[in-house]
Amino acid sequence: MLWTQKNNSFYDHADIERRVGGGGRSAQDLRDPFERDHGRIIHSAAFRRLQSKKQVIGTDLGDFHRTRLTHSMEVAQIARGIALSLNQRSPFLQDTAKIDISLVEAAALAHDLGHPPFAHEGERALHQCMFDFGGFEGNAQTFRILSRLEGKKGEGLKLTRALLLAIMKYPVQMQEVLQTKEQPLVKEYPPKVSIYDVDSDVFEWVLHPYSQEEIDFFTDKDLTCNKSPFVCTTRMSLECSLINLADDIAYATHDLEDAINFRFVEMEELCEMLEKSVKNAPFEELNEAYRLAQRIHTRREDFKYLLKEVFAFLISAFVNYTEVREEGEEWFSPRFRFRVVIPKELNELIMKLKKVVELRVIHSPGVQALAFKGDRTVRLLFEAMMAEEKLLPENDRQVLEENPDLRARIVCDYISGMTDPYALSLVERLYGSGRTFL
Repeated sequence: MLWTQKNNSFYDHADIERRVGGGGRSAQDLRDPFERDHGRIIHSAAFRRLQSKKQVIGTDLGDFHRTRLTHSMEVAQIARGIALSLNQRSPFLQDTAKIDISLVEAAALAHDLGHPPFAHEGERALHQCMFDFGGFEGNAQTFRILSRLEGKKGEGLKLTRALLLAIMKYPVQMQEVLQTKEQPLVKEYPPKVSIYDVDSDVFEWVLHPYSQEEIDFFTDKDLTCNKSPFVCTTRMSLECSLINLADDIAYATHDLEDAINFRFVEMEELCEMLEKSVKNAPFEELNEAYRLAQRIHTRREDFKYLLKEVFAFLISAFVNYTEVREEGEEWFSPRFRFRVVIPKELNELIMKLKKVVELRVIHSPGVQALAFKGDRTVRLLFEAMMAEEKLLPENDRQVLEENPDLRARIVCDYISGMTDPYALSLVERLYGSGRTFL
């Protein structure tokens, strides 16, 4: 969407500001700031690498299921649909105040850039390797990639403030979150953060234009959170809340579709969940999804086509009933004043569908075997590169020469950017294929 403050009052000049100069923009470039963000993300190496990072099911089980790249593209499409729907329906989004579609799509495409090889097992292994060096977390790595690692040295992709806010799912630094008495859990599981301590200057720049009251509201933390052994954040920007919902929807539908195709989950189980949801939440789209799911289960006709239709109706239900809720003060920036939410009944269904994927797929022996292999691969690579800097690419060795105290972080940056196949092949080259390195 062509952004100007004149035709979209939902954004101001603080939202389109970049931490460093935008770089050689041609006079013929008619794109608005958020469209330029979108282009920079799509053309980045980090985005291309997502094609060989697994989403839930690894490449050893087939080659037509989702990867991190296709997942990110689907999240962007769902996020676009939510934004278009809200722009038409929400009383808070009228006339010249609209959610920018290009901003939402760009942030959705970027939201998983920081995830390491081997998904959550890789993340967990890297965090344990990095525990004494500032920790590791996929969302914080995404922020670091966009603001530092991609593009020119130390400058990142030079994205707008609104874009960086849109991928800041947990607006808190690592050191604040690690304040917990349960130290074994702190080391075992990566805390939910969006900023490493080493990147605190960028975080400060992002928050600089806002009042202290807005900052306190946005960075609010729940010290008694019972969902995690860590301090939990309670807020995110409007666009981030939209993308987070789109991510959950993609996980609950597209990943479950893959799980059914691979027979990790049976249609009977999906029918049972939909039947309960239809009784509790009489939405038309849910009824259609349930009707088609029953037809597949009882007759097994047109399985492939009808299964797509089931999830299309589910996604429509989730998208069509989203709402913009006012949470902050009226004078707050729209980034903090509003949040995208979904009715309780539909949110509960999303959580149930996600749980099925977790229990039936992620915890299955086949996926866990690959997870174990990924864990060992990441640890071996970290150990090798901490011991021998010549294993690092030339650019990283130059950065290490200038910043010897950041050796572990530089090694971590390199490993986290690897694809699954590259990490496996590198370990094989380092340790040999003549013996089992696991």
